[in-house]
Amino acid sequence: MGRHQAFILVSALTVLGSFLAWFFNQRWHGWEEIMKMVGKGDNMPIAGLIPLIVFFTYLSMSEAFRHDRLVRQGREDEILDEMYK
Repeated sequence: MGRHQAFILVSALTVLGSFLAWFFNQRWHGWEEIMKMVGKGDNMPIAGLIPLIVFFTYLSMSEAFRHDRLVRQGREDEILDEMYK
């Protein structure tokens, strides 16, 4: 299994674990309070940043894996060309 596939697997397991934790702890009424805080107008930009953080983390990790692959193949000089595409 490659690193890219491992990253996707770990991400999927994290999302699944979060959902299961939420599903089995629905009796806890603190989720309502958390949703009230996150749903307020002044906190919405922070909630909107979370998908952006996930996307750019994925993007940077995929680029890092690609560059590591080029270094292992002995093609370090192609990294800058790959970055400027």
